[in-house]
Amino acid sequence: MIGRESLAWRPVILIAGVLVGVLLLVAGRYGFHRDELYFLEASRHLDLGYVDQPPLTPLLTGWQAALFGASPAGIRVLPAVAVGAIVILGAVMAQLFGGGRTAQIIAAAAVATGAGFVAMGHLQSTTTYDVLAWTVISALVIRLLRGGDPRLWLVVGIVAGIGLQNKHLPVLLAASLILGLIVARRWDVLRSPWPWLAAILALAIWGPNLVWQAAHGWPQLEMASRISSRDGLENRILAIPFQFLVAGLFLAPMLVAGVWWLLRDEDARLWRPVGVAYVALLAFLVLSGGKGYYAAGLIPAMLAAGAIPVAAWLAGGRWRATILAGALVADIIVAALLSLPLLPPGDLARTPIPDVYPENTEQVGWPTLAEAVARVADTIPATERATTVVFTANYGEAGALVFYGPELGLPPVYSGHNSFADWGTPPAGSETAIVLGYGQAAALTPYFEHVQLVDVVRNGYGLENQEEGLPIFLVRDPRRPWDELWDELRHLD
Repeated sequence: MIGRESLAWRPVILIAGVLVGVLLLVAGRYGFHRDELYFLEASRHLDLGYVDQPPLTPLLTGWQAALFGASPAGIRVLPAVAVGAIVILGAVMAQLFGGGRTAQIIAAAAVATGAGFVAMGHLQSTTTYDVLAWTVISALVIRLLRGGDPRLWLVVGIVAGIGLQNKHLPVLLAASLILGLIVARRWDVLRSPWPWLAAILALAIWGPNLVWQAAHGWPQLEMASRISSRDGLENRILAIPFQFLVAGLFLAPMLVAGVWWLLRDEDARLWRPVGVAYVALLAFLVLSGGKGYYAAGLIPAMLAAGAIPVAAWLAGGRWRATILAGALVADIIVAALLSLPLLPPGDLARTPIPDVYPENTEQVGWPTLAEAVARVADTIPATERATTVVFTANYGEAGALVFYGPELGLPPVYSGHNSFADWGTPPAGSETAIVLGYGQAAALTPYFEHVQLVDVVRNGYGLENQEEGLPIFLVRDPRRPWDELWDELRHLD
């Protein structure tokens, strides 16, 4: 893919390399995120799908754990590299839009300093690879819209198919881009057989996961419905502000400028479908109550487009370059403080950061939680402990106890949360259980004859997260066999 200007490889790779280096340097400062613990366990139960996701992220988590070690730093190598690639693609898209070296460097720097992209590079998550897939597809479509070899559509199909094996959100990207092509009257793009062959190729790659979903009653559709009904109003309110947080608060004008340039500037006429797609996607998220980050995959393209008018604006005087540099510095400071584990956990508790970005707090306290459960287990008589299990209402807690359990000698761990519920039920004869994830004993009395509060989880930092202050219950005598209770104990969210 070549644009009107050659790509400024050296500065762009330097920007991406610095970001990747910083992400790898701090990757292990806190602990695992709850989702990462879930992915680790899912990687031990590889399947064509799970109730809450396709199989790619668990597969990549298992590969990283095998190659680099089952540690936070070990499974965060690929996310850092993926975000580095997104930074480079931001510059590539600016080049394809006709931008020179200045615009390309601005685009790369804008992506690298966005709080959302820094956060994606720090954690192993489905979102990181989803945004990478969207960015690759965006770059390819931008090239195709300016007359690229139509056979590139096959590459779009391959990337989309792989992306659909990670998250189902590329369906939204495809629908938005098709709408953009229709609104912008770019019928020429759809007349060749190549985009239709690409769609068939994407469906073929996605097919095994679709078959799995169909065989299991389409659980991801149920999850999407629950998210919309539970968080719909909040999601609608935050959908657009979230775009500015992902892109960087101080570069919000650049994001707006990119959308405006794509929609209104005559020089951007070829790429108008991309701008229409982004606006249409935002409208859909506001109307449907979808999460704001669902549109994050198009933000690199919007920033790349914004780099074109910003580069022209810089020609108006040196003081403008100072303003832009100040905005970039301010954004990277905010991004680093919010998204990266820079502060000691005890100091983090005394800042507003957990209220703004609670994912940091979800990386603290897992070993102490496991130790608290181990202390409870040690109080159970040996004969009774032989038939004791641990049961949690949250996959993060279950994942932590599975991970740290062997070293502490914990009983077998089970959970009814999402796909954990499919990985086994407590065996018959398990009359005693250590239970976490339920706030009150009353929630457990319908299932067990005896429910006793025995401890409370403390992370030692006074840091508020889902596990801080969580009761630990010791329960005995299930009212029915576990396999009969399981349909009531399992839950999807």
